[in-house]
This record gives sequence, structure tokens and C-alpha cells, in this order.
Amino acid sequence: MKMKKNFNTLSDYFYVPQSVRGVAIVSVLLFLLRLVYVSLGPVDLSPDEAHYWEWSRYLDWSYYSKPPMTAWLNYVSTSLFGHTHLGVRFFSCMAISVLGFLAFLMARNAAGQAAGWLAFVFVQITPLFAAGGLMMTPDIPSLTLWVFALYLLSLIDFGQKQLSMRCFVVLGLVVGFAGLSKYTAAAFYPLLALYLWFTPGGRYWLMKPHIYVAGLVSLAMQMPVFYWNFINDFVGFKHVLGQNAPSSRYDLVRTFTNFLGGQAGVLSPITFILMIASWCGYGYVVFKKGLGAISRSERVLFVFGFTLFVLFFSRSFFGKVQPNWPVMATFPGLVLMAVWVWRRGVWLKSLAGFGMALSLLLTVISHDTFILRNALQWMGVGYELSFKRDPLKPALGWRGLGKAASALVESHVTGDYYVLTSRYQTASSLSFYMKGNPKVLYVNLGNRRQNQYDYWPWPSDVGEKPVIYIRENGGMDAGILAGFEGCAELGEVASRREHLLMRRASVYACFGYKGLDRKLVDRY
Repeated sequence: MKMKKNFNTLSDYFYVPQSVRGVAIVSVLLFLLRLVYVSLGPVDLSPDEAHYWEWSRYLDWSYYSKPPMTAWLNYVSTSLFGHTHLGVRFFSCMAISVLGFLAFLMARNAAGQAAGWLAFVFVQITPLFAAGGLMMTPDIPSLTLWVFALYLLSLIDFGQKQLSMRCFVVLGLVVGFAGLSKYTAAAFYPLLALYLWFTPGGRYWLMKPHIYVAGLVSLAMQMPVFYWNFINDFVGFKHVLGQNAPSSRYDLVRTFTNFLGGQAGVLSPITFILMIASWCGYGYVVFKKGLGAISRSERVLFVFGFTLFVLFFSRSFFGKVQPNWPVMATFPGLVLMAVWVWRRGVWLKSLAGFGMALSLLLTVISHDTFILRNALQWMGVGYELSFKRDPLKPALGWRGLGKAASALVESHVTGDYYVLTSRYQTASSLSFYMKGNPKVLYVNLGNRRQNQYDYWPWPSDVGEKPVIYIRENGGMDAGILAGFEGCAELGEVASRREHLLMRRASVYACFGYKGLDRKLVDRY
């Protein structure tokens, strides 16, 4: 007679169902490979990554341009792995594996195991996610939590008349954490209302408290962000509104074509075209038969992906839209495209296969553009990719510049010092890459928009220590010189890889601090 099992063994807690074991193993292996790459690879932190890392050294309830989640995660990972590439990018490496796993689950629920694997592969080789996803920016936690919320939503059968309140509380928590990562998560509930309005049985639940409880949970979780903005003149919200306001600075046709070109670049051209085609295909079915004609997973992916993409598409007629901004739309679009392709004939699958090969090639190059440079040289092609046109330009050259600047300063200055710049990008990158992660100071000499440095006080002992002023591609600013009794040029430093000059900067040692005007420009 078999005895009843009254306790769980250790293996029970780590049990992975057979149906997802393969994709789980591959996800873990890719996670480990990415950890190796970010630790040893040639790509530096981008200035924005370095800026978010800088935030983690000054923990707060929120920050100038984004909610606090990225800084909080950076604080945890750098506490474990130090102020290193691994320390900064640990959670981004993890997130890409989680996103691939969620893509597999949603596509599998819609069209079976093979469609799930196809969606998983698309996520792992598409440049926006495979290469861009390695950078620890607010897009990483916000997208991961957004997709997790979509997955949870796809499991809820709104055709039933009774649903557990607990699942909506969990949904509210997940969306709330997404909101603590990026303001774009606020779009979830308007899109949820649209989804329920057109979903069979969904309108019934618009009259029930469940989704409103979820919304209140998410809203309550934003109290830290509201509090920080309240004591800082709501600058975070002004920044978001300023970015989304129509601007006469941009040409309509140019911003529209830049938007389409940017999406084709980060997704790869064929993948982007197939994604648009899949939305058109699903749109035709929904128009003819309604949302009830497709599965729950497909409904969620279509409504949240297509609708949000249309909003960004419309925005591109009135101002610049960065290629990464619609990522919460393109990810569900990519998963839905995989389902759509899997259900089509050999010709379309062959086209998708060619698109995957192109995506893989672009992703490999995106991990190190010197692969392309060396290949062009080996083939004897006359064209040489300049640093100015390098898509990785923002994330190259900082390591060498920081090392060279540290060596130059140490040869002239003893003891502690402060680093001063007039660009927040330079300030954050030098703080990360210079020896000892020195304290950096930022001053706005022109009419640049505000940034987080404007809201941090300067230390009281600035006048007691040397201040090292570093300026990229230029000499001493008169505005800086006026703030000190004197400044001496230490020299010029540069960062190169092989024959390519990537960055250079002039370095000055300033003494006798008299004061600088830290003006807050009315630009957000």
C-alpha cells in the first residue's frame, strides 16, 4: 500500500513541466551566455545606462525622467556584483530570457508548441531584444512586467460569470511594478477597457469591481512617484508631457519616415513587414467576425500590440519617436506574427526564415560592429564604417576614455578630486569608468533641458578639493573658467580601438572655486 505524501521535497519546488522543460533549459543557457558576453564583450555602457546606474548611488522614490525601478534593480545587482558591466546588466540579461519564455507560452497557448518555439526564436534573434535588450534601461523591467501582465490577462476567461478577485489583485500588482519602471505602463488600463469592450462577455466585467480593484492596486503602488514629483514641482510629469508635445522643430515627413526606418532597423526589415502584414491579417478577421473569432492569447496580443503601435505611429506625424519607444507594442506584435506565420503556407514560412537569418546577422553585428568592419576589409570593399555612422556609437569608447582620463589626472593631482562636466552623458559615463567611480558635478552652461543632476545638491567641500573639468571635443568654457580662480590644462585624452578614434576630451584642473550658476532651464 502506497503512503500518502504529506511533504514536499526540494525537487518539487524546482519541478518544471515536461512541456516547457526544453525552452526553460535553453533560456537558462542563453542567460548564462549573456552574462559572459556583458562581462567580457566590447560594448560599454551607453550614457543613459550609466546615468541610471548613477541614480542607484542616490536611492530615491523617483527620478527626473523615469520612475525608480531601474535604479532600485541596479542597486541590488551592483551590491552583488560590484560597479561592473555584470553588476549593471545582470537583470537585463535575465529579462531577455524571461521575455523569450513568456513569448513561448503565449504563442503556444494560441497555436501549439511549434508556434511557441518560433516566437521564442524570434525574440532571441531580433536586434531590438537580443542586442538592445542587454542594455539596462527602464524599457527592460517595464517590458518584462508588461508582457507578464499580458500573459496573465490571456489566462482570464471573461466569458465566465464568476472570476476570482485574487487574480485581479495579482494583475494589479504586476502592472503597478511596470508603472514603477516606466510611465508608459499607464496605457494598460485604457487598452484593457478597449479589450473588454470588444471581447465576448467582456462588457459584463466592465460593470464589476474586479478590474477597478486591479487599477486601484496599481495606482496605490505609484505613490512613491507621486510623492517625489509633488516635492519636485511635478518635473517628471512635465518631462513626459514635454516629450510628447507636438513640435515645430520636426518635419512631418521626416519624422514619419524616420519612425518607419527606425522600426525596420531595430526589428529587421523583413520581420517588420511581416509584423505589419500579420496585424492586417488579424485586423481583417476581427473586422469580419469580431474578437471572438480568435483565441484569448491572440486577442490580447492583437489589441495591446496593434492599438499601441497605431498610437506611436500617429505620434510620429507630430514629433520624433525613438525606435525603442513602441517596444511595448512591437513585442506582442512579434509574438502574434510568429503565430500568424506558423499558420501560413510554405512560401510565407520561407520568407520568415530568410527574415530570421537577416535578423540573426544584424544581431551578431549589433554585438560588435568591428565584425562588419573586418568583414568589409577582408572582402576588399572600399566602404569603411565610420564611428559617426556606427549604430553602437553611444556605447563605444567610454571605457578607454575613462581609463585615459584617470591616468592623466593621477599623474598631476594627488588625493581626492571632483569631476565636472557640462553634459550629463559625459558626467555619468566618466563616473562609471574613471578609477574609483569619482563624484561628478554637472552644470548647464547653455539651454539644455533639465536632467537628474540638476536636482542633486553639490557637496559643501567643492572649494576644498581640485575640480577636474573634462570636455569632449572642445576647449575650456569661459563660463567654467569664471567660476574658479584658475584652471590649468592637463592635456588631451583619447579612446581608440585598432585604428579608429572613438572619443577624445580635454582635461583641466581647476582650483579656488568661486561659484557657478546652476540654473534650472525651463526645458523638460
